[in-house]
Amino acid sequence: MGVGVNIENSEPPWQNCIAVCFKCAQKIGAVDADKTQLRVALKSLVAERGLKERVRPVDSSCFDICPEERITVIHFTRNGVDATTVDSKTTPHEVLSRFGY
Repeated sequence: MGVGVNIENSEPPWQNCIAVCFKCAQKIGAVDADKTQLRVALKSLVAERGLKERVRPVDSSCFDICPEERITVIHFTRNGVDATTVDSKTTPHEVLSRFGY
């Protein structure tokens, strides 16, 4: 069996990713059904600002750095990873600003 036979490269329609920890958000009641409130708000703001080709907000499983009463948010870029935490009152505007958008 050849190495990588079933693996192909794929180009995403965005450059960077902001991942919101679902477990952290769930612990502090910042989820609606199966989505974090922060990710939903981030997606809306990203679309409003015309940033869909630059950044994609997603919910994620645990990063194992869960802080008390805060949500882990990680910004993945080709240049590296920036991990931060926010509280339930942090706005999507503040998150995008923190990551340079």
